[in-house]
Amino acid sequence: MSKVMTALAAALFLSLVCAGAALAGTCSIEVSPLTVEARVEPERAYTGSIELKNMGDETQHIKAYCQDWTLKPDGLVVFVDAGKLPNSASRWMALSPAEFDLNAGESARVRYTVRPPAGSAGEYRTVIIFEAGAQQMTLHGSQSRVVPRVGTILYVQTGAASAPQAGIAQFAANPDGGLLVVENAGNSHLRFTGRLEVRKAGDLIQTTDLMGFVVLPAPFNQHHVKLAKEAFAGLAPGEYELTAILDCGGPSLLGARTSLTMQPNSTTASAR
Repeated sequence: MSKVMTALAAALFLSLVCAGAALAGTCSIEVSPLTVEARVEPERAYTGSIELKNMGDETQHIKAYCQDWTLKPDGLVVFVDAGKLPNSASRWMALSPAEFDLNAGESARVRYTVRPPAGSAGEYRTVIIFEAGAQQMTLHGSQSRVVPRVGTILYVQTGAASAPQAGIAQFAANPDGGLLVVENAGNSHLRFTGRLEVRKAGDLIQTTDLMGFVVLPAPFNQHHVKLAKEAFAGLAPGEYELTAILDCGGPSLLGARTSLTMQPNSTTASAR
């Protein structure tokens, strides 16, 4: 899998933002894969490669390096200097080449090797960043100096991964929206899909698919799913039961219920 990333700001995250590719003269780099999941025993080496393609019309000078990253409960990605976060794999990484020129229309491969030290156990993470030189771009009608960045996330599992362990810590809703709090109790990241069902007097009124999300292991093991008021905008006054159903690849689905009271010109609701 690959995705074209365009230079819109220095902090654009590789797999979460893709915009402005049509701007003339922008730097456009394609990277594959976006995510790697590797199982590596302590003191053993794992080696792979990442392919970069220069889809633009100018030669780009590329620097490769690793950073730590984590997710806030709202899903926002946070970058931190290598080795600063718990469960960081950044200091275990070796990249080759770490700096090179990539001509327009050409491809190159960067090899990476990760070697977890003795005593490592659990999941560790890093992001391999590929940074092009600073460039002038027109953004919102004014000239800006930006540094294009794109990268690949690497999950490193040492030892056995626990079976998926997750729970719903909170589920509440009112006519203005709702909040579903999901927790990961295992030692590796989990990917969730799910849906929200709305029933009245036992009859299914509507079903809404929830956007997929990732929840990391502790200490960053909570994700907040916010439900917009538009999810309930079409409901007539009355009493409803909401059911959230989530799948994280475990042996059974996760579920939680709450009640919702819709009243004319009212924003009150009850939850249980």
